[in-house]
Amino acid sequence: MLPRRNIGIDILRGFCILFVILLHLNIQVNFKETLLGDLLPKRWYSLFFWSGFYGVIIFFTLSGYLITSSAIKKWGTLTDIKIKDFFIMRFSRIAPLLILLLIVLSTLHIAKIPGFIINEEKTSLIRVVFAALTFHINWLEIQVGYLPANWDVLWSISIEEIFYLTFPILCLLARKEWHFVALIFVFLIISPWARTGMFPDNELGDRNHLAYLDAIAFGCITAIIAHRVKISKKIINILMILGCCFIILIMFYKGFVYRSGLTDIGLNITLLSLGVSLLVLWLHYKEKTNTQKDFWVLKGIKKMGELSYEMYLTHMFVVIVFVKIYKEAALSKEWIYVLYATVIFISFLLAKFLHKWVTEPMNQRIRSRYIKNKV
Repeated sequence: MLPRRNIGIDILRGFCILFVILLHLNIQVNFKETLLGDLLPKRWYSLFFWSGFYGVIIFFTLSGYLITSSAIKKWGTLTDIKIKDFFIMRFSRIAPLLILLLIVLSTLHIAKIPGFIINEEKTSLIRVVFAALTFHINWLEIQVGYLPANWDVLWSISIEEIFYLTFPILCLLARKEWHFVALIFVFLIISPWARTGMFPDNELGDRNHLAYLDAIAFGCITAIIAHRVKISKKIINILMILGCCFIILIMFYKGFVYRSGLTDIGLNITLLSLGVSLLVLWLHYKEKTNTQKDFWVLKGIKKMGELSYEMYLTHMFVVIVFVKIYKEAALSKEWIYVLYATVIFISFLLAKFLHKWVTEPMNQRIRSRYIKNKV
């Protein structure tokens, strides 16, 4: 029996992947050139079309919560985590699609397909594949600059997976869950500096492995609080409102946040992650009390959230192909609406296909073969 999904978290993930796709589309074909884009107030335009980066940050926090919550449900306590089973679970979810992606991208590079060619004056295909498989493609980009778009998205996967390589080890070293919280609390102090001061003269310097561990740590701590601390409904609702205020501040008032100096010291990410964590705490409570509502108007967004990993890794294929078609056809600006809708829809269909025929079958096959005691 599959574990019950949290509707609210899937909706959050759906908006995150939507923001990522809209950002990558907007970079290629500016939505501002449309009538709707021109009429949108500046803040709303920025929210929808320039929030992809913040979408990735929210992914980090949600990932921390989901992994920790899953571990608590499976093993009862983090200190009883089984390292072998944990790594098999991570491998079975991440590796099949990642390996397929690397095979396809390597083939496109060798075939010299425009948009997929690695600049071999800066690095080599073998070096990039090795970096992707060992989760340090973010460090490679710090050294050589941006890679082609389909490779570039792997920077965030590198940060997440390195954290999860250490996650079960930290759990066992801690002996008690509050010791684990104390250990990862250090990231809340280190990460703002790592974002802003570690590589101050490198535009990709904030992609180092330490830079967003606070976002993941917030998610982990939230899961522990949600499972271990009894909080009244009134307090939960207050925390949710406070969390939404933080999210709105960071994502809707970007100019104010920048002028306030919060961005310069890296605390914009900290506040966003804190806000998301408070909202997730409320969503956990809603799921636990079985009071979540499944709004039909958000059904598409929820499905995108369920397929967010597949969509994140593969959407740039769709963006590159359809943007190329749009530009070569020299279509009028009215066709930008069609371009955006088509890319989002095809990205969803591709992700759905991959989930059905690649990621989920392989995930289940690997787990059933190598994990003895399954929940």
